[in-house]
Amino acid sequence: MAIKTWEENGKTHYSVRAVAKVVTDREYCADRRDTGVLEERNPEIVKKQLDRIYSRLMSEAKSDAIERSHLGCTWGDLVQKWTKALEEEAKWPEIEGLRKPVKWSTAHSYLQSVNDFTESWWKKPASEISPADVEDVFLSMKRLGYSNCRMYNTKVAISKCFKWGMARRMIRGVAVSPTQGFGISRKESKRPEILNVSQSEFLISEAYRKRSPWRQIWKGAYHSGGRSGELFQLKRKHVDLVERMIHFEEKWNFVYKQVEGLKDGEWRHVPINDDLYDLLMELGAKDMGIEDYIFPRIPAWNYGAAAEPLRKFCGEIGVPSICFHTLRACWATQLLKNGVSSTKVMAMGGWSDPETMHRYVRLSGIELDGATDSLSTGPKERPGRVLKLVGAQAPKAAATTAPSLDLMDRLLSSDPVVADAAKRELDEVRCQRAQMA
Repeated sequence: MAIKTWEENGKTHYSVRAVAKVVTDREYCADRRDTGVLEERNPEIVKKQLDRIYSRLMSEAKSDAIERSHLGCTWGDLVQKWTKALEEEAKWPEIEGLRKPVKWSTAHSYLQSVNDFTESWWKKPASEISPADVEDVFLSMKRLGYSNCRMYNTKVAISKCFKWGMARRMIRGVAVSPTQGFGISRKESKRPEILNVSQSEFLISEAYRKRSPWRQIWKGAYHSGGRSGELFQLKRKHVDLVERMIHFEEKWNFVYKQVEGLKDGEWRHVPINDDLYDLLMELGAKDMGIEDYIFPRIPAWNYGAAAEPLRKFCGEIGVPSICFHTLRACWATQLLKNGVSSTKVMAMGGWSDPETMHRYVRLSGIELDGATDSLSTGPKERPGRVLKLVGAQAPKAAATTAPSLDLMDRLLSSDPVVADAAKRELDEVRCQRAQMA
């Protein structure tokens, strides 16, 4: 019992608080408070009135506690308990007895989503959160300009938290998560950012011409399909120059500043092609110690800032803006276009989900190659031949000058046929320029 009284201006002021507890599978508490003024000053009468006030408050508090025990814990309590459980699982995965415990980086992403977007639910019983509340969250995210991917990840995080609470009887009277039925997809309707082979080679050649500090890293990413953290952690012991094979076994986590296993939990091999072999020789791999890092340590890369420098450079040279991870997509799609089987690309890239691999198959266009040839009314000259003829008719003096603006536009074309033809024409211009020199 918590009853306080004091005299002020000849009247008795009071503050009364009643706390009730109900214990089922866990303890549920509720409290009620009341403050006011009593006209009476007689101590016995004041005591009786305060006792009645306390009894009323206690009765209301008990009702609240019983109701809470039926409803289960609040959303805020649930998130806090889930946070603690994920932290424990990250530290001691064997205690949880899970075959594949949640990585802390993934858990951190879940917790960030529920903390950022469900704050308004904090004091609400988790069992009372409805699909309408979830819809309000997604509508708010859409108004703020968040992508489908972020909305999908938030949906997954809310669902994971709910299912964890239901499995431990913390949410009463609910059989399914309120996120069920929301068909939010990570897929965007627009075509993903990607470079064709000519644009990719132009990017790397310009990076070398302008002496970009990232040039060797970008070239390594394009020819190996390595992720940023994997290339950052790549050491001489992971590179077999005799068998010409790179063994990706670990990665660097830029957020937590620690070495981790690969994303899919499995090591993988990537053959070293001639360009990649030349790059390794350029980096001095033959003379490195087994624990030496292959790629240079650029200050910005130490902090995980690999995307912005590449986007900025793409803007400077006039190719579509891409992030660092897109170089991996360029590697995969070009291999598929060159006839490498999707199973081999999956193995080299470390993709375990066929759906992810199918995304790169779609980007490469190999499934649709020649699909409309049957509609053709007759043989027609390919754009490449026309471009070749135009190049042949150009004055010889042009070979000593810089490539024309028209040629550069074709070189950066999204049409691979046009771009490849322009690439051949540019090579001829460079050969003629070298002979003239």
